[in-house]
This record gives sequence, structure tokens and C-alpha cells, in this order.
Amino acid sequence: MTGNGIPQLYVVRADGEQIYGGAGSLRGDDLPTMLLASLKRSGRAFTSQEAEFLQRTVKASELALQSGDLLKTGVVFSEVGQLGPHDNLGSFAKPALSSKELYVELKKQIDARVAAAKSELLDSNSAKPLDSLLVVYEAEAVAKLFPRWKSEASSITREIKKQPQYTAQAEQAEAIVRARVVAASLSPRIRNRAESLYTSVIRRFPETEADTLARAELATVAPNAKILSMSPEEIKPSTPKAEGLRMWATQKGDFKTRAKYLRQKAGKVQLMKEDGETIVVDIAILSSDDQKYISQRSEKSE
Repeated sequence: MTGNGIPQLYVVRADGEQIYGGAGSLRGDDLPTMLLASLKRSGRAFTSQEAEFLQRTVKASELALQSGDLLKTGVVFSEVGQLGPHDNLGSFAKPALSSKELYVELKKQIDARVAAAKSELLDSNSAKPLDSLLVVYEAEAVAKLFPRWKSEASSITREIKKQPQYTAQAEQAEAIVRARVVAASLSPRIRNRAESLYTSVIRRFPETEADTLARAELATVAPNAKILSMSPEEIKPSTPKAEGLRMWATQKGDFKTRAKYLRQKAGKVQLMKEDGETIVVDIAILSSDDQKYISQRSEKSE
């Protein structure tokens, strides 16, 4: 505070920092000039709708992180990206500052868990690897939700996919994580898809650890799901049609999948995997055999 007269005027930022303090009247253009200068130092002002959304989403993310559920934390927290970079929203409001802290802490915890899981899988040759595989595939799923982490998503699982002893369990982990991502959404419309994804896991991997896990998780999101009341004999295994399915791989060998060709356009090919998921891949990175196959299919369709 400068001076000791009245009125006494303070301008305080959302984080509590005093931007201006003075005593006595500001004359002429001094008051609007001071206010404009203060606004420039005050940071971004959210609309009431944005502020409510940010506060609600950050709070839900923090609760998920406290519970140790990093996947749910990532799924919920990723929604903040609608307002801008998670760690730089340009505001001094408490939820915005919390977003920055949460972004750093989530990445730190994910990296630590992935390192421990990979050590278990690659160094110890785990006899029961599903738990560690779930950690790795959850980390990959979360990374895909954040723009600055997306580029490293595939590298998280790359080493694991090269281990043939984990092929079966890795498929199970990937399918479970796909269902978990949907189940963790704050949107009821998206969460409603979880039942069909968990049901697919149960049909694809009967009498496995993945089957047991999927049943337990399905019971929490859709307790009245029909498949939960069916006996093993009543459940028809989900066996994708083999027609048109083939192995696809990149030239570097860091990506492989069994899928069916759907169409190609503008240098990209759309494929359908065995579980029904559709993916789009750049043709240029695929093996020469795959590129030849695409060329032949394109010629036939013409």
C-alpha cells in the first residue's frame, strides 16, 4: 500500500497475489489505466460455465488419483483439454493451478507404475502377467488422451508386444482396458457402451483370468447384464469370422495386428481387428507385402 489516505484500493489476483495497492483517489485516466494494467496481469477469466466444468472435472480427477485409479484419472482429467493445455490454462484460479499440478503428478505416477510393471514382465518373466499387462495397456490408453503424451503411447507397449509368451494375456489386457476406458467416462452415453465391451471379453476369453475380471467389473457398471446370469454352457464364444483376416505389420516390425481390410483413401487404410475395433494406418509405414495387398484390393474395387 502506498499512501495513507482514503479511499484505499486493492486489486488481488485469483491466487491471492496483490497486483495493486494504493490510497487516495485516482484521477482522470489513472483509474481505468490501472484497471487495464491489472487485467493484463490477472490471467484468463473463465465463463461461469467453464469455471464450473473445470472445478467439477479437476475435483473428480483428484479423487480418482487419490484412490489410485490412474486410468480413471486420465479419462476424466483429459476432458480439461477442451479448455486448453492441462498444465497451462492461462489462469490463476485455484482449479487451473490444480490442473497443472495434477498433470505433472499423473505423468509421474504412470511412469513409475509402467517401469515397475515392465520390470516384472521383462526381467522376471512373470508366470501370472495379467496385472502387469493391465498397467502397461492402461498407461498406453491414457497417453493417447493427452496431446503431448500421444506420440509416446505406442512405445509404452512396444517391448511387451515383442514377447511371444505374453501374446494371449496381452490381448486380454487390451480388451479389458478398452472396456475400462469407456466405463470410466463421465458421460452416461459413453458409459452405456461398457456392457457390450465387457460382454465381448467374457465371450472371447471364457474361463480365463480376464473372464473373471470382466464379470466382476461388469457387475459394478451393469449389474443386470444378461450374460452375468448365463451359465458357461449358454454362452456362445465370440469367434470372429476368419474370412478376410490377415496379419498386418509395419516395416519396422513395431506394430502387428490381425485384421480385415475395409477400404483405403488418401494414403491411409482402414482395418477391422478381430474384436471389431476399426483402426486407420498410414499405408507408407506398412510392410511391402501389406502395401501390395492394398494395391491389389484397390484394383479389384475399381
